[in-house]
Amino acid sequence: MSLKLGIVFNFLQLPDVSKYPFVINKRTGGLLVKKGLFVYTKSIEGYLIGIIEKIVILNEYFSDALTIKAYNSETNPNILKGLFPSDDFEYAIAIVRNLGIVEFNDSNETEFSRIKRMMYPASPGKEVFLVEKEILEVFIGINRKHGLNVGKVKVSDIEAFIDMDRLLNKHFAILSISGGGKSYLTSVLIEELLTRENGYGTPAIIMVDVHGEYSYLKNIPALKSKVKVVDTSYFQISTPSLGAYSFKKYQEQISHVQLRELAKYIKTLRKDNDFKKKYTLNEIIEEIENDSEGGKNTKQALIGWLSELDRLKLFGPQENPVINNFVKQGEISIFNLQNEISIRKKQIIVDYICTRLFYLRRMNEIPPFLLIIEESHQFCPEAAHSKAISKYIIETIAREGRKFMACLCLISQRPKKLSTTALSQTNSKLILNIKNPYDLKHLMDSSEAITKEFANMISSLGVGEMLLMGNAVNYPIFVDIRERKFKSPTEHATLAQECINWKKVHSI
Repeated sequence: MSLKLGIVFNFLQLPDVSKYPFVINKRTGGLLVKKGLFVYTKSIEGYLIGIIEKIVILNEYFSDALTIKAYNSETNPNILKGLFPSDDFEYAIAIVRNLGIVEFNDSNETEFSRIKRMMYPASPGKEVFLVEKEILEVFIGINRKHGLNVGKVKVSDIEAFIDMDRLLNKHFAILSISGGGKSYLTSVLIEELLTRENGYGTPAIIMVDVHGEYSYLKNIPALKSKVKVVDTSYFQISTPSLGAYSFKKYQEQISHVQLRELAKYIKTLRKDNDFKKKYTLNEIIEEIENDSEGGKNTKQALIGWLSELDRLKLFGPQENPVINNFVKQGEISIFNLQNEISIRKKQIIVDYICTRLFYLRRMNEIPPFLLIIEESHQFCPEAAHSKAISKYIIETIAREGRKFMACLCLISQRPKKLSTTALSQTNSKLILNIKNPYDLKHLMDSSEAITKEFANMISSLGVGEMLLMGNAVNYPIFVDIRERKFKSPTEHATLAQECINWKKVHSI
Protein backbone atom coordinates (compact mmCIF):
# COMPACT_ATOMS: atom_id res chain seq x y z
CA MET A 1 0.00 0.00 0.00
CA SER A 2 1.32 3.44 -0.97
CA LEU A 3 2.27 5.87 1.79
CA LYS A 4 -0.06 8.87 2.09
CA LEU A 5 1.84 12.17 2.13
CA GLY A 6 -0.85 14.87 2.10
CA ILE A 7 -3.92 16.47 0.52
CA VAL A 8 -4.19 18.59 -2.66
CA PHE A 9 -5.54 22.11 -1.99
CA ASN A 10 -5.86 25.54 -3.61
CA PHE A 11 -2.83 27.83 -3.25
CA LEU A 12 -1.57 30.73 -5.41
CA GLN A 13 -3.94 30.00 -8.34
CA LEU A 14 -2.94 26.36 -8.27
CA PRO A 15 -3.59 23.59 -9.17
CA ASP A 16 -3.31 23.99 -12.92
CA VAL A 17 -2.37 21.58 -15.69
CA SER A 18 1.37 21.82 -14.99
CA LYS A 19 1.50 22.05 -11.17
CA TYR A 20 -0.44 21.42 -7.98
CA PRO A 21 0.19 22.07 -4.26
CA PHE A 22 -0.54 19.76 -1.36
CA VAL A 23 -0.45 20.20 2.40
CA ILE A 24 2.09 17.79 3.86
CA ASN A 25 0.71 15.37 6.43
CA LYS A 26 2.77 15.93 9.59
CA ARG A 27 2.37 12.39 10.88
CA THR A 28 3.36 10.42 7.74
CA GLY A 29 5.10 12.89 5.47
CA GLY A 30 6.76 15.41 7.74
CA LEU A 31 10.24 13.88 7.60
CA LEU A 32 9.84 11.92 4.37
CA VAL A 33 8.80 14.66 1.95
CA LYS A 34 11.79 16.32 0.27
CA LYS A 35 12.50 18.29 -2.85
CA GLY A 36 12.93 15.89 -5.78
CA LEU A 37 10.60 13.18 -4.44
CA PHE A 38 8.27 11.48 -6.93
CA VAL A 39 4.59 11.46 -5.88
CA TYR A 40 1.20 10.74 -7.44
CA THR A 41 -2.46 11.63 -7.01
CA LYS A 42 -5.65 10.32 -8.61
CA SER A 43 -7.12 12.71 -11.19
CA ILE A 44 -10.08 12.30 -13.53
CA GLU A 45 -7.61 11.19 -16.26
CA GLY A 46 -5.86 8.55 -14.17
CA TYR A 47 -2.81 8.40 -11.93
CA LEU A 48 -0.96 11.72 -12.16
CA ILE A 49 2.76 11.36 -11.39
CA GLY A 50 4.85 14.40 -10.54
CA ILE A 51 8.00 15.54 -8.78
CA ILE A 52 8.22 17.89 -5.80
CA GLU A 53 10.14 20.97 -6.91
CA LYS A 54 9.50 23.30 -3.95
CA ILE A 55 8.56 23.08 -0.27
CA VAL A 56 7.13 26.11 1.55
CA ILE A 57 6.59 26.49 5.32
CA LEU A 58 3.67 28.74 6.28
CA ASN A 59 2.47 30.02 9.63
CA GLU A 60 -0.59 32.28 9.65
CA TYR A 61 0.33 33.40 13.17
CA PHE A 62 3.50 35.08 11.88
CA SER A 63 1.98 36.63 8.74
CA ASP A 64 1.37 39.99 10.47
CA ALA A 65 4.18 42.29 11.63
CA LEU A 66 2.23 43.56 14.69
CA THR A 67 1.71 40.00 15.89
CA ILE A 68 5.45 39.33 15.67
CA LYS A 69 6.15 42.55 17.57
CA ALA A 70 3.78 41.52 20.35
CA TYR A 71 5.23 38.01 20.37
CA ASN A 72 8.71 39.40 20.96
CA SER A 73 7.54 41.87 23.63
CA GLU A 74 9.78 41.90 26.70
CA THR A 75 6.96 42.97 29.10
CA ASN A 76 5.06 39.70 29.25
CA PRO A 77 6.95 37.35 26.93
CA ASN A 78 5.41 34.09 28.18
CA ILE A 79 1.75 35.13 28.49
CA LEU A 80 1.16 35.61 24.75
CA LYS A 81 3.11 32.49 23.87
CA GLY A 82 0.95 30.46 26.27
CA LEU A 83 -2.31 31.86 24.90
CA PHE A 84 -1.30 31.39 21.26
CA PRO A 85 0.88 28.29 20.70
CA SER A 86 2.45 29.23 17.36
CA ASP A 87 3.53 25.67 16.48
CA ASP A 88 -0.09 24.66 15.99
CA PHE A 89 -0.45 27.25 13.22
CA GLU A 90 2.51 25.97 11.18
CA TYR A 91 2.05 23.78 8.11
CA ALA A 92 4.15 22.78 5.11
CA ILE A 93 3.17 22.95 1.45
CA ALA A 94 4.82 21.00 -1.37
CA ILE A 95 4.58 22.27 -4.96
CA VAL A 96 4.51 19.38 -7.45
CA ARG A 97 5.41 19.67 -11.13
CA ASN A 98 3.31 17.24 -13.17
CA LEU A 99 5.17 14.77 -15.39
CA GLY A 100 2.50 12.56 -16.89
CA ILE A 101 -0.61 10.42 -16.58
CA VAL A 102 -0.06 6.70 -16.09
CA GLU A 103 -2.54 4.18 -17.50
CA PHE A 104 -2.37 0.76 -15.86
CA ASN A 105 -3.05 -2.56 -17.58
CA ASP A 106 -6.54 -3.91 -16.93
CA SER A 107 -5.12 -7.35 -16.10
CA ASN A 108 -2.42 -6.11 -13.70
CA GLU A 109 -2.81 -2.90 -11.71
CA THR A 110 0.90 -2.85 -10.80
CA GLU A 111 2.02 -2.57 -14.46
CA PHE A 112 1.17 0.44 -16.58
CA SER A 113 0.66 0.28 -20.30
CA ARG A 114 1.63 3.81 -21.33
CA ILE A 115 2.35 7.36 -20.21
CA LYS A 116 0.40 10.28 -21.68
CA ARG A 117 0.34 14.05 -21.27
CA MET A 118 -1.97 15.52 -18.65
CA MET A 119 -4.83 17.64 -19.97
CA TYR A 120 -6.64 18.43 -16.72
CA PRO A 121 -5.45 19.68 -13.28
CA ALA A 122 -5.31 17.63 -10.11
CA SER A 123 -8.45 17.88 -7.95
CA PRO A 124 -8.32 19.68 -4.55
CA GLY A 125 -9.14 17.33 -1.72
CA LYS A 126 -7.51 14.32 -3.36
CA GLU A 127 -4.84 12.40 -1.45
CA VAL A 128 -1.19 12.44 -2.51
CA PHE A 129 0.94 9.29 -2.25
CA LEU A 130 4.57 8.22 -2.60
CA VAL A 131 5.24 6.47 -5.93
CA GLU A 132 6.21 2.85 -5.32
CA LYS A 133 9.74 1.81 -6.25
CA GLU A 134 8.77 -0.72 -8.94
CA ILE A 135 6.46 1.72 -10.73
CA LEU A 136 8.97 4.58 -10.46
CA GLU A 137 11.75 2.53 -12.09
CA VAL A 138 9.60 1.86 -15.16
CA PHE A 139 8.33 5.45 -15.21
CA ILE A 140 11.87 6.91 -15.21
CA GLY A 141 13.18 4.32 -17.64
CA ILE A 142 15.51 2.37 -15.34
CA ASN A 143 16.83 -0.89 -16.84
CA ARG A 144 17.82 -2.93 -13.81
CA LYS A 145 18.55 -6.09 -15.81
CA HIS A 146 20.94 -4.84 -18.49
CA GLY A 147 21.58 -1.20 -17.56
CA LEU A 148 24.74 0.68 -16.60
CA ASN A 149 24.81 1.49 -12.89
CA VAL A 150 25.99 5.09 -12.51
CA GLY A 151 24.77 5.69 -8.94
CA LYS A 152 21.51 6.37 -7.10
CA VAL A 153 18.56 8.57 -7.99
CA LYS A 154 18.57 11.40 -5.46
CA VAL A 155 15.93 11.29 -2.68
CA SER A 156 14.50 7.99 -3.98
CA ASP A 157 16.13 4.71 -2.94
CA ILE A 158 16.64 3.58 -6.54
CA GLU A 159 19.87 2.60 -8.26
CA ALA A 160 20.30 4.47 -11.55
CA PHE A 161 20.68 1.63 -14.08
CA ILE A 162 20.74 3.49 -17.40
CA ASP A 163 19.77 1.63 -20.56
CA MET A 164 22.93 1.39 -22.70
CA ASP A 165 21.10 1.56 -26.03
CA ARG A 166 19.20 4.70 -25.04
CA LEU A 167 22.32 6.42 -23.70
CA LEU A 168 24.80 5.57 -26.46
CA ASN A 169 22.88 5.22 -29.70
CA LYS A 170 21.79 8.85 -29.98
CA HIS A 171 25.07 10.20 -28.57
CA PHE A 172 25.63 11.90 -25.20
CA ALA A 173 27.68 14.67 -23.60
CA ILE A 174 29.37 14.94 -20.20
CA LEU A 175 29.64 18.59 -19.16
CA SER A 176 31.09 20.26 -16.07
CA ILE A 177 33.56 22.84 -14.83
CA SER A 178 37.19 21.81 -14.33
CA GLY A 179 37.38 19.58 -11.27
CA GLY A 180 33.63 18.94 -11.34
CA GLY A 181 33.97 15.18 -11.78
CA LYS A 182 33.83 14.63 -15.57
CA SER A 183 36.73 12.16 -15.62
CA TYR A 184 35.39 10.35 -12.56
CA LEU A 185 31.97 9.87 -14.17
CA THR A 186 33.57 8.79 -17.44
CA SER A 187 35.61 6.18 -15.54
CA VAL A 188 32.40 4.86 -13.95
CA LEU A 189 30.80 4.45 -17.39
CA ILE A 190 33.91 2.73 -18.78
CA GLU A 191 33.91 0.34 -15.79
CA GLU A 192 30.28 -0.55 -16.47
CA LEU A 193 30.90 -1.17 -20.15
CA LEU A 194 34.09 -3.22 -19.70
CA THR A 195 32.62 -5.41 -16.92
CA ARG A 196 29.33 -5.93 -18.73
CA GLU A 197 28.39 -9.53 -19.50
CA ASN A 198 29.25 -10.59 -23.05
CA GLY A 199 25.72 -11.81 -23.72
CA TYR A 200 24.30 -8.33 -23.20
CA GLY A 201 26.25 -6.82 -26.10
CA THR A 202 28.94 -4.14 -25.71
CA PRO A 203 30.42 -1.86 -28.39
CA ALA A 204 34.11 -1.25 -28.93
CA ILE A 205 35.32 1.85 -27.06
CA ILE A 206 37.82 4.33 -28.49
CA MET A 207 38.93 7.21 -26.30
CA VAL A 208 40.84 10.39 -27.12
CA ASP A 209 42.64 11.03 -23.82
CA VAL A 210 44.16 14.51 -23.91
CA HIS A 211 45.85 14.46 -20.48
CA GLY A 212 46.59 10.75 -19.96
CA GLU A 213 43.99 10.44 -17.19
CA TYR A 214 42.77 6.98 -18.16
CA SER A 215 46.05 5.13 -18.72
CA TYR A 216 45.75 3.72 -15.15
CA LEU A 217 43.08 1.31 -16.47
CA LYS A 218 45.88 -0.69 -18.14
CA ASN A 219 47.28 -1.54 -14.69
CA ILE A 220 44.00 -2.85 -13.25
CA PRO A 221 44.30 -6.69 -13.19
CA ALA A 222 40.58 -7.21 -13.83
CA LEU A 223 40.65 -4.95 -16.92
CA LYS A 224 44.19 -5.40 -18.23
CA SER A 225 43.24 -7.71 -21.10
CA LYS A 226 40.55 -5.29 -22.28
CA VAL A 227 42.61 -2.09 -22.31
CA LYS A 228 45.06 -0.89 -24.96
CA VAL A 229 46.93 2.41 -24.60
CA VAL A 230 48.46 4.04 -27.68
CA ASP A 231 51.19 6.64 -27.16
CA THR A 232 50.57 9.05 -30.03
CA SER A 233 54.27 9.92 -30.10
CA TYR A 234 54.49 6.90 -32.45
CA PHE A 235 51.25 7.61 -34.30
CA GLN A 236 51.50 7.49 -38.09
CA ILE A 237 49.10 8.39 -40.88
CA SER A 238 49.43 6.26 -44.00
CA THR A 239 50.69 8.61 -46.74
CA PRO A 240 49.76 6.27 -49.65
CA SER A 241 46.14 6.27 -48.49
CA LEU A 242 45.86 10.06 -48.75
CA GLY A 243 44.64 11.79 -51.87
CA ALA A 244 45.37 15.39 -52.83
CA TYR A 245 42.20 16.67 -51.14
CA SER A 246 43.27 15.05 -47.87
CA PHE A 247 46.41 17.18 -47.88
CA LYS A 248 44.32 20.29 -48.48
CA LYS A 249 42.33 19.43 -45.35
CA TYR A 250 45.56 19.43 -43.33
CA GLN A 251 47.04 22.42 -45.18
CA GLU A 252 44.23 24.77 -46.22
CA GLN A 253 46.56 27.27 -47.92
CA ILE A 254 47.06 24.89 -50.86
CA SER A 255 45.33 26.52 -53.85
CA HIS A 256 43.21 24.71 -56.45
CA VAL A 257 45.98 25.01 -59.02
CA GLN A 258 48.52 23.56 -56.59
CA LEU A 259 46.01 20.85 -55.68
CA ARG A 260 45.69 19.79 -59.30
CA GLU A 261 49.46 19.54 -59.64
CA LEU A 262 49.76 17.60 -56.38
CA ALA A 263 47.20 15.07 -57.62
CA LYS A 264 49.41 14.46 -60.71
CA TYR A 265 52.49 13.80 -58.57
CA ILE A 266 50.59 11.39 -56.32
CA LYS A 267 49.19 9.58 -59.36
CA THR A 268 52.70 9.17 -60.78
CA LEU A 269 54.02 7.73 -57.50
CA ARG A 270 51.13 5.29 -57.26
CA LYS A 271 51.64 4.18 -60.85
CA ASP A 272 55.38 3.71 -60.42
CA ASN A 273 54.89 1.70 -57.22
CA ASP A 274 52.00 -0.33 -58.63
CA PHE A 275 50.15 0.21 -55.30
CA LYS A 276 52.49 -2.25 -53.56
CA LYS A 277 55.46 -0.22 -52.43
CA LYS A 278 54.71 2.24 -49.64
CA TYR A 279 55.93 5.80 -50.15
CA THR A 280 56.42 8.66 -47.72
CA LEU A 281 55.65 12.36 -47.68
CA ASN A 282 59.33 13.03 -48.31
CA GLU A 283 59.15 10.98 -51.53
CA ILE A 284 56.28 13.16 -52.77
CA ILE A 285 58.47 16.20 -52.11
CA GLU A 286 61.34 14.58 -54.05
CA GLU A 287 58.97 13.80 -56.93
CA ILE A 288 58.02 17.50 -57.09
CA GLU A 289 61.67 18.63 -56.92
CA ASN A 290 62.69 16.26 -59.76
CA ASP A 291 59.92 17.48 -62.05
CA SER A 292 61.45 19.68 -64.76
CA GLU A 293 58.14 20.69 -66.37
CA GLY A 294 56.05 22.04 -63.50
CA GLY A 295 55.68 25.74 -62.73
CA LYS A 296 58.40 27.01 -60.41
CA ASN A 297 56.08 28.97 -58.10
CA THR A 298 53.61 26.10 -57.80
CA LYS A 299 56.38 23.61 -57.06
CA GLN A 300 57.99 25.82 -54.41
CA ALA A 301 54.65 26.44 -52.71
CA LEU A 302 53.81 22.72 -52.66
CA ILE A 303 57.24 21.82 -51.30
CA GLY A 304 56.79 24.43 -48.55
CA TRP A 305 53.32 23.20 -47.52
CA LEU A 306 54.30 19.51 -47.58
CA SER A 307 57.60 20.12 -45.77
CA GLU A 308 55.67 21.83 -42.98
CA LEU A 309 53.42 18.78 -42.66
CA ASP A 310 56.45 16.48 -42.76
CA ARG A 311 57.98 18.29 -39.76
CA LEU A 312 54.97 17.16 -37.66
CA LYS A 313 56.36 13.60 -37.85
CA LEU A 314 52.86 12.25 -38.39
CA PHE A 315 53.01 10.93 -41.95
CA GLY A 316 54.65 7.58 -42.66
CA PRO A 317 54.59 4.77 -45.24
CA GLN A 318 51.84 2.91 -43.38
CA GLU A 319 49.21 3.38 -40.69
CA ASN A 320 50.26 2.91 -37.06
CA PRO A 321 48.37 1.54 -35.26
CA VAL A 322 46.24 -0.27 -37.84
CA ILE A 323 42.75 0.91 -36.88
CA ASN A 324 41.02 -2.16 -38.37
CA ASN A 325 42.82 -4.48 -35.94
CA PHE A 326 42.53 -2.12 -32.99
CA VAL A 327 38.77 -1.89 -32.57
CA LYS A 328 37.28 -4.84 -30.67
CA GLN A 329 33.96 -5.31 -28.91
CA GLY A 330 34.04 -5.09 -25.13
CA GLU A 331 37.52 -3.52 -25.18
CA ILE A 332 38.82 0.05 -24.96
CA SER A 333 41.60 1.63 -27.02
CA ILE A 334 42.99 4.80 -25.45
CA PHE A 335 44.87 7.28 -27.63
CA ASN A 336 47.07 9.15 -25.15
CA LEU A 337 47.82 12.70 -26.34
CA GLN A 338 49.56 13.68 -23.10
CA ASN A 339 52.92 14.31 -24.76
CA GLU A 340 51.51 16.34 -27.65
CA ILE A 341 51.76 20.12 -27.29
CA SER A 342 50.71 21.40 -30.73
CA ILE A 343 46.92 21.79 -30.92
CA ARG A 344 47.16 21.50 -34.71
CA LYS A 345 48.96 18.18 -34.47
CA LYS A 346 46.38 16.90 -31.98
CA GLN A 347 43.56 17.97 -34.29
CA ILE A 348 45.13 16.11 -37.24
CA ILE A 349 45.45 12.93 -35.14
CA VAL A 350 41.83 13.17 -33.96
CA ASP A 351 40.60 13.95 -37.47
CA TYR A 352 42.37 10.89 -38.89
CA ILE A 353 41.11 8.58 -36.12
CA CYS A 354 37.51 9.80 -36.51
CA THR A 355 37.59 9.68 -40.31
CA ARG A 356 38.98 6.15 -40.40
CA LEU A 357 36.58 4.88 -37.73
CA PHE A 358 33.52 6.31 -39.45
CA TYR A 359 34.59 4.99 -42.87
CA LEU A 360 35.34 1.50 -41.57
CA ARG A 361 32.06 1.39 -39.65
CA ARG A 362 30.07 2.40 -42.73
CA MET A 363 31.82 -0.39 -44.64
CA ASN A 364 30.96 -2.74 -41.74
CA GLU A 365 34.64 -3.65 -41.34
CA ILE A 366 34.65 -2.85 -37.61
CA PRO A 367 31.99 -3.48 -34.93
CA PRO A 368 29.69 -0.75 -33.52
CA PHE A 369 31.79 1.62 -31.44
CA LEU A 370 31.62 4.38 -28.83
CA LEU A 371 34.03 7.24 -29.50
CA ILE A 372 34.79 9.30 -26.37
CA ILE A 373 36.49 12.67 -26.96
CA GLU A 374 37.93 14.49 -23.94
CA GLU A 375 38.28 18.28 -24.11
CA SER A 376 36.02 18.15 -27.17
CA HIS A 377 35.87 21.96 -27.41
CA GLN A 378 39.49 21.81 -28.60
CA PHE A 379 38.60 19.55 -31.52
CA CYS A 380 35.09 20.75 -32.38
CA PRO A 381 34.87 24.46 -31.42
CA GLU A 382 31.83 26.67 -31.89
CA ALA A 383 33.52 29.81 -33.26
CA ALA A 384 32.63 30.29 -36.93
CA HIS A 385 36.09 31.59 -37.80
CA SER A 386 37.77 28.57 -36.25
CA LYS A 387 39.68 26.34 -38.64
CA ALA A 388 39.77 23.26 -36.40
CA ILE A 389 40.76 20.42 -38.72
CA SER A 390 38.78 17.78 -36.82
CA LYS A 391 35.55 19.81 -36.51
CA TYR A 392 33.87 18.65 -39.73
CA ILE A 393 34.20 14.90 -39.13
CA ILE A 394 33.07 15.16 -35.48
CA GLU A 395 29.97 17.09 -36.55
CA THR A 396 29.38 14.51 -39.29
CA ILE A 397 29.49 11.62 -36.79
CA ALA A 398 27.19 13.60 -34.49
CA ARG A 399 24.66 14.05 -37.32
CA GLU A 400 24.91 10.71 -39.11
CA GLY A 401 26.63 8.26 -36.77
CA ARG A 402 23.40 6.93 -35.28
CA LYS A 403 22.45 5.30 -38.61
CA PHE A 404 25.65 3.23 -38.55
CA MET A 405 25.82 2.52 -34.79
CA ALA A 406 28.80 4.89 -34.51
CA CYS A 407 28.20 6.41 -31.06
CA LEU A 408 29.77 9.62 -29.82
CA CYS A 409 30.49 11.00 -26.34
CA LEU A 410 31.66 14.61 -26.06
CA ILE A 411 33.30 15.69 -22.79
CA SER A 412 33.88 19.39 -22.16
CA GLN A 413 34.39 21.93 -19.38
CA ARG A 414 33.38 24.81 -21.68
CA PRO A 415 30.03 24.10 -23.41
CA LYS A 416 30.01 27.63 -24.85
CA LYS A 417 33.18 26.88 -26.83
CA LEU A 418 31.80 23.55 -28.08
CA SER A 419 30.06 23.40 -31.47
CA THR A 420 26.31 23.92 -31.13
CA THR A 421 25.80 21.59 -34.10
CA ALA A 422 27.59 18.74 -32.35
CA LEU A 423 26.20 19.49 -28.88
CA SER A 424 22.60 19.66 -30.11
CA GLN A 425 22.96 16.17 -31.61
CA THR A 426 23.93 14.66 -28.24
CA ASN A 427 20.47 13.53 -27.23
CA SER A 428 21.42 12.70 -23.64
CA LYS A 429 23.34 15.02 -21.35
CA LEU A 430 25.12 14.15 -18.11
CA ILE A 431 25.63 17.53 -16.51
CA LEU A 432 27.65 18.12 -13.37
CA ASN A 433 28.35 21.50 -11.79
CA ILE A 434 28.50 24.43 -14.24
CA LYS A 435 28.61 27.98 -12.89
CA ASN A 436 29.59 30.13 -15.86
CA PRO A 437 26.41 31.97 -17.02
CA TYR A 438 27.60 31.97 -20.65
CA ASP A 439 28.02 28.17 -20.58
CA LEU A 440 24.58 27.76 -19.01
CA LYS A 441 23.02 29.99 -21.67
CA HIS A 442 24.75 28.00 -24.42
CA LEU A 443 23.30 24.81 -22.93
CA MET A 444 19.81 26.29 -22.95
CA ASP A 445 20.28 27.43 -26.56
CA SER A 446 21.42 23.97 -27.68
CA SER A 447 18.74 21.99 -25.82
CA GLU A 448 15.08 22.91 -25.36
CA ALA A 449 14.86 20.56 -22.36
CA ILE A 450 17.23 22.73 -20.30
CA THR A 451 15.02 25.44 -18.84
CA LYS A 452 15.94 28.37 -16.59
CA GLU A 453 14.92 26.26 -13.57
CA PHE A 454 17.26 23.44 -14.60
CA ALA A 455 20.07 25.94 -15.23
CA ASN A 456 19.70 27.22 -11.66
CA MET A 457 19.81 23.65 -10.33
CA ILE A 458 22.91 22.83 -12.39
CA SER A 459 24.84 25.77 -10.92
CA SER A 460 24.14 24.52 -7.37
CA LEU A 461 25.10 20.86 -7.88
CA GLY A 462 27.65 19.48 -5.44
CA VAL A 463 30.63 17.21 -6.15
CA GLY A 464 29.42 13.77 -7.17
CA GLU A 465 25.96 14.98 -8.22
CA MET A 466 24.69 15.17 -11.79
CA LEU A 467 21.59 15.95 -13.78
CA LEU A 468 20.80 13.20 -16.31
CA MET A 469 18.40 14.19 -19.05
CA GLY A 470 17.50 13.34 -22.63
CA ASN A 471 16.94 10.08 -24.46
CA ALA A 472 18.61 7.97 -21.73
CA VAL A 473 15.67 8.50 -19.33
CA ASN A 474 11.98 9.33 -19.67
CA TYR A 475 12.29 12.32 -17.35
CA PRO A 476 15.29 14.32 -16.06
CA ILE A 477 16.68 12.92 -12.80
CA PHE A 478 19.35 13.96 -10.33
CA VAL A 479 21.87 11.22 -9.53
CA ASP A 480 24.48 10.70 -6.82
CA ILE A 481 27.36 9.15 -8.78
CA ARG A 482 28.59 5.86 -7.32
CA GLU A 483 32.17 5.25 -6.22
CA ARG A 484 34.59 3.84 -8.75
CA LYS A 485 35.35 0.14 -8.43
CA PHE A 486 38.91 0.64 -9.66
CA LYS A 487 40.89 3.51 -8.16
CA SER A 488 43.23 5.82 -10.01
CA PRO A 489 46.66 6.44 -8.36
CA THR A 490 46.07 10.19 -8.64
CA GLU A 491 42.51 10.07 -7.28
CA HIS A 492 43.39 11.39 -3.82
CA ALA A 493 46.62 13.22 -4.71
CA THR A 494 47.04 16.64 -3.11
CA LEU A 495 49.24 19.56 -4.13
CA ALA A 496 51.28 19.34 -0.91
CA GLN A 497 51.91 15.60 -1.31
CA GLU A 498 52.86 16.04 -4.95
CA CYS A 499 55.40 18.72 -3.98
CA ILE A 500 56.92 16.40 -1.34
CA ASN A 501 57.14 13.49 -3.79
CA TRP A 502 58.73 15.65 -6.48
CA LYS A 503 61.40 16.84 -4.04
CA LYS A 504 62.23 13.25 -3.02
CA VAL A 505 62.58 12.10 -6.62
CA HIS A 506 64.88 14.93 -7.69
CA SER A 507 67.04 14.91 -4.56
CA ILE A 508 68.49 11.50 -5.43
